[in-house]
Amino acid sequence: MKTGIVILIILLTGCVTQKRCLTKFPPVNDTIRIVILKDSIIYRDTTIFIHLPGQTTIDSVVIPCPAPPPEFIPDTAKAETSLAFARAWFAYPNIQLRLVQTDTTIVARLDSAIMESYFWHNEYEQIKQTIIVKKIPLIYKIAFWTWIGVLVLILWSFLMYLKKVFFPRIKI
Repeated sequence: MKTGIVILIILLTGCVTQKRCLTKFPPVNDTIRIVILKDSIIYRDTTIFIHLPGQTTIDSVVIPCPAPPPEFIPDTAKAETSLAFARAWFAYPNIQLRLVQTDTTIVARLDSAIMESYFWHNEYEQIKQTIIVKKIPLIYKIAFWTWIGVLVLILWSFLMYLKKVFFPRIKI
C-alpha cells in the first residue's frame, strides 16, 4: 500500500499543465514576416509655356493744318521686333500708327516645381523550413545498449530457471 502511494506521488509530481508547458517551452516559429516600407518624394523641374495672343492697335493723331494737303507725302516708317511690328504714316490731316503684337509663347523653366510622392508598402511572408535533427548523445546510446544487454541476461537467466524447474533432465 505504501509503495502504491509513493509511486502515485512520483507520477503526479512530473505532470504539468499544457499552459505551463507552453510557457516553459514555447513552440518554434517557422514563419518569418518581412515588411518593407518605401517612401520617396521626387522633385522634378518643369517648363511652363505661357501663350500671349496677338493684338492690333490702330491710333491716329490729327494735325490741324489750314493749308491744302501737301503734294509730298513721306514714306511709311516701320519698326519690327520678335514680339511686334509697327508702321506709321501720314494721311492728310492725320498721322496714323498701326501696332501689331504677334502671338507669342513665353517659356519659363521652374526648378523643383513638381513634387511627386510615392509610397510603396510591400509585405510578404517568407517561410523558413526548419529541419530539426535530433542527435542522440553517445552516453544515451551506450546506456540503451547496456539496458538491452541487461534485459537479454535477465531473460536468459529466467529461461534457465524455468528449464531447471520444469525440465530438469534436458541438458543444453
